[in-house]
Amino acid sequence: MKIKLLLLISILAFSSCKKDNPKIEENSKFVKVWFDTVRSYPFKAKLIINKNKTFKYSGGACTSSFGAKGIWRIENDTIILNSIKPKECMWKRDFGLICEKLTDNDYKTIKDCEPKGEDSYENFENEKFYVRNDTLIHKNDKNDKMKNCPKLKIAFSDKEKIRK
Repeated sequence: MKIKLLLLISILAFSSCKKDNPKIEENSKFVKVWFDTVRSYPFKAKLIINKNKTFKYSGGACTSSFGAKGIWRIENDTIILNSIKPKECMWKRDFGLICEKLTDNDYKTIKDCEPKGEDSYENFENEKFYVRNDTLIHKNDKNDKMKNCPKLKIAFSDKEKIRK
């Protein structure tokens, strides 16, 4: 009987405890809709970071469109995005500025496949961002694929710019 009473008290004590540290992700400054600020007309892109640790990236220019879906995590003051590779054959592009030579197969989600349309998949691979004021800024690591690119910073705003 004493064991059952002790077990009941333990269960009640643990079930009534409040979480001391609410998940940072639930109230994250990153969770919102972000709009591209850098690239010029007719390019347009939107990054939606959801509370459930998923994201959606979409955009386009003229007659082509691109997009990605994936997951995110937070480390210190940085959000890290990784897209989930689609199962179908699509054109592929690494997120960010591309300043290196690529082969034909580097542009496809599946080696030697033939994409059916112009739409492309945007590959986020440990892409890091931080927030400064109302701007989400892409971190350029020194040894990444953008090391030979111009000093252009990829950034998103929480306000959509009006294009005339």
